[in-house]
Amino acid sequence: MTRSSVSYAAAALAVAGALWVAACKSSTGNNCGSGTPPSLVGSYSLESYTLGTTTITSPTASGTLQFRTTMYNVNLSLPGPETVVDSGTYTIVGSSCINELSQAGNPTFSGTFQLNLADSTFRVTGTAAGQVAASIWKKTS
Repeated sequence: MTRSSVSYAAAALAVAGALWVAACKSSTGNNCGSGTPPSLVGSYSLESYTLGTTTITSPTASGTLQFRTTMYNVNLSLPGPETVVDSGTYTIVGSSCINELSQAGNPTFSGTFQLNLADSTFRVTGTAAGQVAASIWKKTS
């Protein structure tokens, strides 16, 4: 992975479902909502990706995200030669915080998410390695 892709990779983890440390003040769920955590299991395609104040949409950026019961896989193609492939485990805290632990050695991600069953969208905002990112994914299966 090139140096420039490392910053994209860190931010991409935020895309994957990862979690904002600022939004989730503790693992006990202070700002994570209450109730039963929703199931994220399924496949998603990238609709938009925001890093800082720049938003990238298809076809400039594309990607897939898959959640299994405790595992995630993400594959992102960003502007330039940037391709991010990552996988690992994830946990949900409360009803709206997610934590991801990369198996590839990329930074751990923490953030908040919103799963809208009415329009099958998954929105996530988070931070990893000091990078803040937000993304919108559409559930495909």
